[in-house]
Amino acid sequence: MALRDIARSALIASGLLPSRYLWRNPFKIVEFDALTDGLDIRPTDAILDVGCGGGPQDLLLARQAGRVVGIDVSASEIERARGLAEVYARGRELEYRCTSIESGGFRSGEFDKVVSFSVFEHIANRDIVLDVIADVLKPGGVLRMSVDSMATLTDTALIAKHRADAFVLTYFKPAELRAMLEQRGFRDIHLWALFRGPHALREFEGAIERGHRYHRYRKFLPLLRLEIEEATVPPGDIGLFLCVSAIKGSPPASPRA
Repeated sequence: MALRDIARSALIASGLLPSRYLWRNPFKIVEFDALTDGLDIRPTDAILDVGCGGGPQDLLLARQAGRVVGIDVSASEIERARGLAEVYARGRELEYRCTSIESGGFRSGEFDKVVSFSVFEHIANRDIVLDVIADVLKPGGVLRMSVDSMATLTDTALIAKHRADAFVLTYFKPAELRAMLEQRGFRDIHLWALFRGPHALREFEGAIERGHRYHRYRKFLPLLRLEIEEATVPPGDIGLFLCVSAIKGSPPASPRA
């Protein structure tokens, strides 16, 4: 076994790996932290990740939850996710499936929590997908989701490039997203913007221009600046991303005889 593999195995055994710092894109690190903050993941929880991509976030979720299922329509992304899980999540209840949520065959109320990291803006049949999300969540289950808003991005050429490069169908507004959730019986809906400040905007504009490529080690200074700005800029619903936390309402009580 190579020395690098021995070191990695030791870090995994110690709990230092997997780590969100393995991700190259600093925006994705901050996004993960924002969506999982206060999520209260329990050892009995079953979590569904809609549009998991290569699945690095699921490696971390699976360290706390009893069961994690990541789904994506991209076979290559699922293959990559399974490869990461084989290295970093052996022995954990982590499963990846190449499927859409509406074709996944999930049971009603199967999951305690549903998460989705910047995926909903790419989905054409979003009403159907949100219907299924509401169905597979248990009553009282939690939805955590982030979507593209780009509310502070005003350069039309960069907006067009981002939309084309990232295959974005919808840039969401808070009122629109809230209405969609309310229509499906979600309650305690909390919406907040992520990447609200001028530094995040400049950094994201540069990321669009270079295709969101980051060097493995040069991400740390941008990450630090993003984290400081997120902690100091006043909260609001105007930013590059929108985050959602919502709870599935309980079904109506049966009438008493």
